[in-house]
Amino acid sequence: MKLPTGKTVVITGATSGIGKALRALYEQAGNVVINISRHAVEGPNDYSADIGDKEKTEAVARDIGRRFGKVDILINNAGYGQSGPLELIPDTEIRRITDVNFLGAVWLTRALIKYMAPGSVIGYVCSVGSIIPMPYRTMYAATKAALGALAFGMRMELKPLGIRVSALYVAAVKTDFSAHREKIQVSDGKYYKALSGTDRFIDDKGGKNATGKLSSEAAARKMARALARKRPKAEQLIATPAYFLAYPLAKFSPGLAISIIEKVFGAC
Repeated sequence: MKLPTGKTVVITGATSGIGKALRALYEQAGNVVINISRHAVEGPNDYSADIGDKEKTEAVARDIGRRFGKVDILINNAGYGQSGPLELIPDTEIRRITDVNFLGAVWLTRALIKYMAPGSVIGYVCSVGSIIPMPYRTMYAATKAALGALAFGMRMELKPLGIRVSALYVAAVKTDFSAHREKIQVSDGKYYKALSGTDRFIDDKGGKNATGKLSSEAAARKMARALARKRPKAEQLIATPAYFLAYPLAKFSPGLAISIIEKVFGAC
């Protein structure tokens, strides 16, 4: 499917991983791409801002509206991973991951809607991890599940305005995302053995060279094509073929999926 051209595209977290690949893809197709990231910026269309900060995010959105006058494509991609037992995660870290992974998309969407005309599209980068369970990644999964619910609700709210919305459920991708997750360290106690095993499993399977994963470029192509549809699906799975079997199992038989995952991680 041919990608759009001549559009104004806003992507959060476009300095690494999937976001960076999306940026390159849209720029190569002849679009103006605006990046919002808390990391170092590279050009005039880069904004250095933490989307978890409501005031800064809204200020960036106002400046985008002033400079560009419109937004045709918004991809809420920014987020980070976290692992640790919920009981021991500090309150500040629970609030932090909620602000970045979920509320940041709320603030940015709300602030940019006024610049989006009929035919515009919003993509929310959700995670298969919010449907296929994994122990000790509870807050990450919860924030991504909330993002999916946000996408579905906004799809209905924005339909009368002609703005299309899609939830992009991304599975394993060959990036440093998992390696760079925030680890809540537990030195002893009731969670130590199970958490250590789970962290080892994620570290072994979560690297750039892990098998059974999409490259960032392949994931970006699938996402951009999904959003380029005349009628984007409410929910789109971005994954290798194996996930097209695991995904419906977890979605429609969660008890069985949990049993299988418990056995996998119980052996760690």
